[in-house]
Amino acid sequence: MKTLICIPVYNEQNVISNLIKKIQKYSDQIVVCDDGSDDDTANKAESSNAFVIRHKKNLGKGAALKSLFQYAKNSDADVVVTIDGDGQFLPEEIPKLVKSLTDNKSDIAIGYRFDDTTEMPTYRKFGNKVLDKMTNLASDLPYRDTQSGFRAYSKKAIEKINFSTSGFGADSEILIDASRKDLKISEEKITVIYKTGNKTSTKNPLSHSGEVITSLIEAIAIRHPLKYLGVSGMLLLILGIFFTIVIISIFNETRYFSIPFTLLSLGSLIIGLMLLLMSVLLFSINRSIRN
Repeated sequence: MKTLICIPVYNEQNVISNLIKKIQKYSDQIVVCDDGSDDDTANKAESSNAFVIRHKKNLGKGAALKSLFQYAKNSDADVVVTIDGDGQFLPEEIPKLVKSLTDNKSDIAIGYRFDDTTEMPTYRKFGNKVLDKMTNLASDLPYRDTQSGFRAYSKKAIEKINFSTSGFGADSEILIDASRKDLKISEEKITVIYKTGNKTSTKNPLSHSGEVITSLIEAIAIRHPLKYLGVSGMLLLILGIFFTIVIISIFNETRYFSIPFTLLSLGSLIIGLMLLLMSVLLFSINRSIRN
């Protein structure tokens, strides 16, 4: 079984060499995607005997994963492991994830971080749980750690999975697509180090979460259009009809034409109708694709 280790990185010159050195004993090949770093990350990765894919500018984690997945598809690797380049995950636990695949337990093994979260900052703990719940809404599967970047994929999974998100929402989109394609997914408890002595996040937490939430809302709306768009549209239509009745009643009694109520009525009716039509259209498209 040949193992390919894929590392998406951005400005990790302080840790990348040591990380690659630790990973070497667990891999047949290491490939790093340098996502437009403006430091010496790419050169240090190359000097550590990793193959480096270079993006000229920072495109996002999803874009780096796309490049890595494409490389993996063209490789002869049987197992592909993705691990973040910030040093939070322990390379010694790579065999634990790989074993889940070699034992035919799963096509994808997720490194699950949250049995012991004493070191995790409270805002990250809360944010990750919100994103997990939203991903579960989109995929209908009970994943506990949808945002973990430490995963093992079988060659079958790499060849089947498709995703379009270029940012941090890619981790969720990959699982959503995998679940739709009936790939087996498991979670394995792993260790995570939050106090690495280096900055472990290259993006503002609010911006990061907003990016993921946006992509998840899109996925949820597309997967369950009647439930989320249709119901919202119907409620807005009912609200618009209610305000229309109020406007007519006020006008009949007082001959006063209420502009605020009129705007609320028109806005509710127009947006509600748009959402309702969109939900029917998306539902029809989804059913055609499934058929």
